[in-house]
Amino acid sequence: MTFRKWLVLAVVVLVVAAGAYWILHSKSASANISDKDVITVQRVDFPLIVNATGTLEALRSVDVSPPQVGRERQFKLTRIAEEGAQVTEGDFLMEFDTSNISERLREEVANFQRVQENRQKQRSDRDIQLKNQRLTLEQAKTELEKLEIKMASQVDLVSGIEIEKTRIQRDAARRKVEFLEQELEYKEKSSQLNLQILRSNETHYRKRIDDLMDSMDSYTVRAPVAGVVIYKRDWNNEAVEVGDNVFMMNAVIEMPDLASIRARVQVDEVDSGKIGPEQEASISIDALRSQTFSGKVASVGTILKQASFDRPQKVCDVYVKIESENMKQLRPGMSLKAQIMVGRYSDVAVIPLSSIQERNGRSFVQVWKPEKKSFEWREVSLRTNDGINAVVESGLDGEEKIRIKPRV
Repeated sequence: MTFRKWLVLAVVVLVVAAGAYWILHSKSASANISDKDVITVQRVDFPLIVNATGTLEALRSVDVSPPQVGRERQFKLTRIAEEGAQVTEGDFLMEFDTSNISERLREEVANFQRVQENRQKQRSDRDIQLKNQRLTLEQAKTELEKLEIKMASQVDLVSGIEIEKTRIQRDAARRKVEFLEQELEYKEKSSQLNLQILRSNETHYRKRIDDLMDSMDSYTVRAPVAGVVIYKRDWNNEAVEVGDNVFMMNAVIEMPDLASIRARVQVDEVDSGKIGPEQEASISIDALRSQTFSGKVASVGTILKQASFDRPQKVCDVYVKIESENMKQLRPGMSLKAQIMVGRYSDVAVIPLSSIQERNGRSFVQVWKPEKKSFEWREVSLRTNDGINAVVESGLDGEEKIRIKPRV
């Protein structure tokens, strides 16, 4: 036999041996299939779950804004309590820059001192003027008395011309006294009125000083109620920081009633009709990964709206009451995921989605046949799924074994 024939024969033998080895190995592998590769189909009660996302919010809360101070419209934040801090009524919350109001206070104090000094000066001047006026009046009265006496003593002793001259002087002196009395009365009333105006100005400036001092105290804002400090966010989800200017009506801090916190979730339009009050829900908070909270649907919104500017699908708001005694860690604004149980299939076959292979819109699984020591493909009909497991309507019986991940 030639070398070429020996070579061909050797190749054939090797191929036959390899094929036999593969067949024997395949049968051995099928016969000794691992429990990790298969799963036993179980008939269980399968809950129907609607998944949704949302945030926590408080039904009751107190918003804290800058103080209401006269003409002030903007306030510069200089200090603020740490977010998440527990405070009691009257504790410090935030403080605003008082430089503007301090300048106004200095101006009003200067105005008050000026008006006070002016009143004291006018009062002193008035006292001197009235004293001089009274002295002049007394002198005029003395002169009138002298002329009256002279007039009475001249009746029988002097000529008629001298008497008439004295009478004219007396009448002039009398008119002078009357004029001085009127002038004195006018000056007394006028000076009294001027002093009243100055006292009124003093009262005005004193009140403004008191108001500014009270306003300056209000620049340190304290907690109106006991609670937890939560910074208010704007449309860009940014909180006010130290050094920022805050408008008068803008809330800086929110103090929620933690006992009133609930979950507000957005449910897609296609699932909104499945949601109803009192349905049970499981809530997981993104910031508290190790904890879940139970709850029940409290109410369902009646208006559909666009989820967000970048999510065109329609959603409705669903409000879930959280039923837990430990809610101290919950804060408004925390993101969450909710699973709402909207129904239940009783005693149905459930398999993982990973065990299903889709072909042209049909579903197939690999079923273990112990008598053949191998798997065979079988078509199944599915009823629903939750993204992880599927409910089998037909094609599988309980206690059958299927491959977890089908192999072609």
